[in-house]
Amino acid sequence: MTRPSPDRPALAPEPASPTPSPLEAAHERLRRLGARVTQPRLCILACLIGSDEALTHQAVIDRLPEAGETIDRVTVYRVLDWLVDQGVAQKRAGNDRVFRFSLVEHEAARAQEHRQHSHFHCTRCDRTFCLDDAAAPAQPAAPRVPSGFAIEHIELTVNGVCAECGKRTRAAH
Repeated sequence: MTRPSPDRPALAPEPASPTPSPLEAAHERLRRLGARVTQPRLCILACLIGSDEALTHQAVIDRLPEAGETIDRVTVYRVLDWLVDQGVAQKRAGNDRVFRFSLVEHEAARAQEHRQHSHFHCTRCDRTFCLDDAAAPAQPAAPRVPSGFAIEHIELTVNGVCAECGKRTRAAH
């Protein structure tokens, strides 16, 4: 290691690189997969990377960047399914039977975060809300599971009607 001398000043540390945009991150992710980087794959993966919630097919279409405006609905379905096949995304059906897509690592992070508190699920709009102030019971009774099964965590979800859906119902009557 060379030491700075009076006639040669020390080099300033390089600034930390900024967080890549969702499009840049998508490009790098596809490259690492060894997959062809196509405009539809790039735009749709960028939508998932940039979202902090699982997206329906329609939500992906609505969030496509301007460069993705020419991507048709069938291509969106195919790319989403391809991302699932590649192990990059998860596909889950909601209670409304509409598939939602999210990055595998986003789901894993959400699952870890949600192990420590309760949720409220609206049976009308199918949204789920975190109940941060309502922690799950400290030691919930573990249900009896078949031999060989292992419980990893227990979640408490309260089902009902959210305030917004409740207002709509009261307004309609």
